[in-house]
Amino acid sequence: MYSFVKAANRSKSTIKTSRLSTLSKGFNLEHWQGHELTDGFYTKTTLLQYKSLGLTYTRLPVVLPKFFNDSNPSVLKKDSLAALDTIIQMHIKTGLGIILSPFNHPYELYSDPVLLEKYLAFFKAFATHLSSTNPENVFLEVMNEPWAETSQDWNKIQLRLIPAIRSGAPNHTIIASSNLRVTIYDWNNVQALLKTQIAKDENVVYNFHFYEPFIFTHQGATWGWSALKFMNTIPYPSTPRAVAPLLNQIPDSQARQIVENYGKETWNRVKLLNVLSSVADWAETNGVSVICNEFGVIPWTAPRDSRLRYLKDVKEVFEFYGIGWGNWFIPNLEDKEVMQALGLKSL
Repeated sequence: MYSFVKAANRSKSTIKTSRLSTLSKGFNLEHWQGHELTDGFYTKTTLLQYKSLGLTYTRLPVVLPKFFNDSNPSVLKKDSLAALDTIIQMHIKTGLGIILSPFNHPYELYSDPVLLEKYLAFFKAFATHLSSTNPENVFLEVMNEPWAETSQDWNKIQLRLIPAIRSGAPNHTIIASSNLRVTIYDWNNVQALLKTQIAKDENVVYNFHFYEPFIFTHQGATWGWSALKFMNTIPYPSTPRAVAPLLNQIPDSQARQIVENYGKETWNRVKLLNVLSSVADWAETNGVSVICNEFGVIPWTAPRDSRLRYLKDVKEVFEFYGIGWGNWFIPNLEDKEVMQALGLKSL
């Protein structure tokens, strides 16, 4: 099994090995995507528990409207700034890394040059504000889940945003984002990563999200793709035999066909190894380091035994290829089986 240090050497990455180690195992602070940073949901005690489990970082959704000042983007809104600074220092004091990830960007960013100029000014100001923090702990992500019409469209934006961030924070590692779709009709974040243009900046780690196979990880979801709400008790690993008893219970013909195809695709550890080998090869070819700071399974819909098996398989495949990972859904820290599946200690 590759270590993160060996993976860095294998890809000839120039990122400090200490920072890659910090990016190796994480949880997302997802509660703060929809709530105020001042609500105290995650505390120093929580972070110390995370560290005791064996986690090395968290990822914080930075909701852009709370900080972006449209009328004067080079000056940050201050209402949430003190809370953000407190959270960052809380991580530094507990020895955890933190990825600051901008959420809720406007779709118009991809087509409006005036808006892009505003965001360039904002990202420089935001990075400048963070430049005094410890770059061994604090990582600056470009954007959460960009969804331009093509990967090439996103590349044009990102290759301007990265220098803006770098001009404000010369020493911090930047987390580059891969587009959610390859083309307007092809939503595949792994394949989009492979089309991500490498920046002229050697202190950049390239990121993707992994929720494949989507009908398993998002079964029963009431948002996004409408067919998902007809799917439940979908098993992992998948075989035609495993899904056959479910087909007559699915009232929607499209959902039924998709589940049947999922069985034929035989999703298992071997398939995950094959799918993610392209990421490892891309990183080696381009001499860069790669992480996946979001993966997981909706915990309230997937069969528990299947969820545990999936988490274990994906986590181990990531670590085989030296890819740092971050679990999305808020964990029950007292759930020993989930902690074991993720290779973590229990409380």
